Amino acid sequence: MKIFARDSAGTDLLRLVLCAILFTHGAYRFYEGSSPILGQILEEEGFPHGSGTWLAYAVNLTETVGTVLLALRLLTLPVCAALTVIYTTGIILFHRHNGFFVVGPGTGGWEYSALLITCLLVTAWEELKLKIPAR
Repeated sequence: MKIFARDSAGTDLLRLVLCAILFTHGAYRFYEGSSPILGQILEEEGFPHGSGTWLAYAVNLTETVGTVLLALRLLTLPVCAALTVIYTTGIILFHRHNGFFVVGPGTGGWEYSALLITCLLVTAWEELKLKIPAR
C-alpha cells in the first residue's frame, strides 16, 4: 500500500496531518521533559503508585513512534486503537471536568480530543476498507 494515493488522497492527507500533530505533541513532551509530571498526574488520578511515569512514557512513545508507523501505514489498526484509548482516557480523567470547549467559552475541554478520536477512527476505517475487499 502506498503512503499517499490518488484514490484515497483525502483520508491519506487526514492521516498524515494527524500523525504530524500527534508526533509533535509527544516529541515536545520528550523535549521539555514533562513526562514525569504527566506520570505524577496519572498517579494522582488513581493509577497505581510507580506506574504513572511508565504510562506517561508509553503515551509519548505511542504518540511519536506510533504515529511514524501510522504515517507509513504499518500497524495502523493497533496504533489507532492505542491512541483512541489514550485520548478517550484523557477525556475521562482530565478534560470532561472542564466542559466541551478547549478555548473561548471554556478552557481545557474535550472538543480537540473528540476531533482526534474521530480522525483516528476514520483512519482505522479506511485501513479496514483496504484490507477487506468489497463484495
